Amino acid sequence: MSRPSPDDPVQGGLRRLDGYLYWQAELAEARKEATAFCDRLPWLTAGERRDLEEEYTRARVDMAKAAIRRIADRRTELRAEYEARYQHLRRRTIALTLGTASCILTVWELLRQ
Repeated sequence: MSRPSPDDPVQGGLRRLDGYLYWQAELAEARKEATAFCDRLPWLTAGERRDLEEEYTRARVDMAKAAIRRIADRRTELRAEYEARYQHLRRRTIALTLGTASCILTVWELLRQ
């Protein structure tokens, strides 16, 4: 089974949809946590409660954005690191294969004489 092209518009649309749905779930969870937090503070007025819920939600969303940025940055670092390792391993494998083939051909030629 072949992997879809990263430039495939269908795959790009699915990734955007997935990101949108993930973010909507993150927002809903932040609002739910804000409401639960304010429920433990029954002395708040309606205005204070609304302000606190908004600030809690905003802070939670900011933390989620920062976490996503850190994950994306780390993903980029790991990708570069693994690509470098792969290239190094590939060069070593090719060198070993060529060296082995050269030795085998040399021994074969010596044995034929």
